[in-house]
Amino acid sequence: MKITIEELAESRIAFFRNVGEYGEKQNKKLMESFKQWAQVNGVFDDSPILAIPQDNPEVTPKEECRYDVCVIIQNDYHVAKPAQVGTFTGGKYAVFLLDHTKEAVSEFWGNIFSEIAKHNLSIRQQPIIERYTSQMIENHLCEILVPIQ
Repeated sequence: MKITIEELAESRIAFFRNVGEYGEKQNKKLMESFKQWAQVNGVFDDSPILAIPQDNPEVTPKEECRYDVCVIIQNDYHVAKPAQVGTFTGGKYAVFLLDHTKEAVSEFWGNIFSEIAKHNLSIRQQPIIERYTSQMIENHLCEILVPIQ
């Protein structure tokens, strides 16, 4: 698995949130509605979309799990409803590029912890993020960003 390291700055974000059980159907519906909002509001071409599961479903009741999709925006950008405004904390990430298929994502999750250990990295207590640019989406790719120390 090819790995790159990136330092992401703390940033202002516009986001949509789903609260409830994580699942492909809910996540896809949220992502599609957010992409439409981002395109209408002219922010999708300027910034990749980040998908952030905020809670660990092994310790958080499934009906309370938060899943956000967002874009980084300028500090002076007026955010149109129904999007909310928040802060992305940033930090150092191990970045993995992969095919956006069930098989590739499943294989990634099966190997991620051994890959992190192989590179002598340690994971920070922050959500693991999916990142998509419009070009990645067209080519059925995504990046997974693992927070590291």
